[in-house]
Amino acid sequence: MEVDVRFPEVDSYGVVWHGHYVLYFEIVRDALCTAGGFSPSQGLALGYKVPITRFEAQVRRPALLDDRLELSCVLRPPETAKLEMEYEVRRAATRELLATGFTQQVFLNPQGELMLTFPMQVRGLVERVLAFHRGEAELGRG
Repeated sequence: MEVDVRFPEVDSYGVVWHGHYVLYFEIVRDALCTAGGFSPSQGLALGYKVPITRFEAQVRRPALLDDRLELSCVLRPPETAKLEMEYEVRRAATRELLATGFTQQVFLNPQGELMLTFPMQVRGLVERVLAFHRGEAELGRG
């Protein structure tokens, strides 16, 4: 997906403040999940909590005011009931790689207990997103 860098996202040098990469990762992750058929708001409505337990970001080149950014998110095939995502932020006009990142999330049931297996809706989401990444399926629009 693409987003524009807005004035409140940059520092006095006209460069995106490093903390906003967290927001960019969140935006594209939410869009991927929604397109995969299970939005964050649907998870909340069912009582699930999905906290971030690990986060990494590497800023390689500065994103600048008025840049149009291309955001991408790829789900790693899960070995346990964790969502692990890799991210790229590129300058849309040139496809220059600006930043990369990673997040890990776990699932808590409505009582706040760690879930050792994915809920049914999340299993379906994971299967659809992985099929999309393999080129075997299309996702809906979020």
